[in-house]
Amino acid sequence: MASLALAPRPPAAATVLLRTSWGSHSYECTRVCWRRQRRGTHHGQAVRGGYSGGVTSASSVLRRQQQRQRILSLVGVRIGGRGGATVAHTASTTAAAAAAATAGEASQSSEDGSQASSTLPGSIDHVIGDELVLVVGGTGRVGRRIVARLAAAGVRVRVMTRDPSSAAAAELAAACAGGGAVEVVRGDVTESDAADGAGDEATNLRNAMRGCTQVIACFGAQRIARVTDVFTSPEDRDPEHPAAVNYRGVALLAALAAESGTVRRFVRVTGMSVGYPPMHIVAVLLNTVLSMTIRWQLRGEMAVRSSGVAYTVVRPGSLSDQPRAGGSVLLLGHGGAHVPAGKVSRDDVAEVITLATFHPAAANATLGIAGAMQPTGGIKSEMSWDPARGMHYRVVEMEAGVAEGTDVRAMLAGVAADCDDLHEKNHGPYVKAFVALLVGMAAAALRGLLSLVGRFVMSPA
Repeated sequence: MASLALAPRPPAAATVLLRTSWGSHSYECTRVCWRRQRRGTHHGQAVRGGYSGGVTSASSVLRRQQQRQRILSLVGVRIGGRGGATVAHTASTTAAAAAAATAGEASQSSEDGSQASSTLPGSIDHVIGDELVLVVGGTGRVGRRIVARLAAAGVRVRVMTRDPSSAAAAELAAACAGGGAVEVVRGDVTESDAADGAGDEATNLRNAMRGCTQVIACFGAQRIARVTDVFTSPEDRDPEHPAAVNYRGVALLAALAAESGTVRRFVRVTGMSVGYPPMHIVAVLLNTVLSMTIRWQLRGEMAVRSSGVAYTVVRPGSLSDQPRAGGSVLLLGHGGAHVPAGKVSRDDVAEVITLATFHPAAANATLGIAGAMQPTGGIKSEMSWDPARGMHYRVVEMEAGVAEGTDVRAMLAGVAADCDDLHEKNHGPYVKAFVALLVGMAAAALRGLLSLVGRFVMSPA
């Protein structure tokens, strides 16, 4: 039988509405997400951070999901149909949610799984005075969404682009005409005279930075690697190379922000793969195809940290132009917490960036953001191997620094500043080994093909 009891307010930022237990597990329903905690032992060993055993079949995973659904039904969570589960969130603020928990009332589900809030949809918290935000890369797909949200909230925006007369810049200014003031100026962080700190381009960059209180750098290089890169040094010559854009361009902006004396927050948007180890297959593939982009993104983050300006680094997962589906949730991690990779809407990424730019909890913090098609309950499945069982899936709990839900404001409240230092990662050997493997496979395939052709040609009629 399940035991259901009201829970006292925990020290964490999220308000626990209800706590329940079923078997050897306990569950908590909060404003942000519901958490699953393991009690006792498993196979005679204490379990912390995950199972010591694992799940080897889909039926086992299904049974555990059904058990979670029974638990959620006890604490006011509505389980949807085949499209996924919908976590119920309270429709009031944190204080009202605490009062509802004291009275023993469960939170109410909304049809689309999103959380209602007492804050107006277009407003941004923690905006102090007359802010001026410089958005570098504001004409991109994420940048346009950021500019639109800032303008809708009445925040003044200055967009820096290489070509202010472009159709994209004109369209952006027209789309934001009804909100706050949007100014489009010219600037190019990859110009040589800008890097030298003198010349017309350096003057343009300083003029763009003048009077700004926040800087959002949401640009990046998408250069495809070439065979000739082996014999040349494109990172020193090509202005489109990630070294020029993701590293030197970002370092220049961060230095100018520190020089201005008015910038209070520098926000850099990179990617979740920057936090992967260099031997990770995703990191190896991206470095191979996109001219070592992860190496230069990492160096750019290091330059931002060392600039002396308060920073926020946002690392989104795989981006999608589609809005978040009903019943799906966001996963937001901070620090070194590993966020499970998942497709995330650019709308959600823009919302996280916009709110984190002014949020005090996000100062000097690194945020990872991904999406999940349905609430995970704080657990994930991952592939594992051991000599006795071979390859199998096991269920483990997510790290403590990962929050789940739909209320970005509530999740940002639980973010903590980085407590670790960034260090250079040696990506080169793994890329070289991967390229050598590809060359070897291609040579073997070509040799086999030539052998077959030779046999066909030399065979008697």
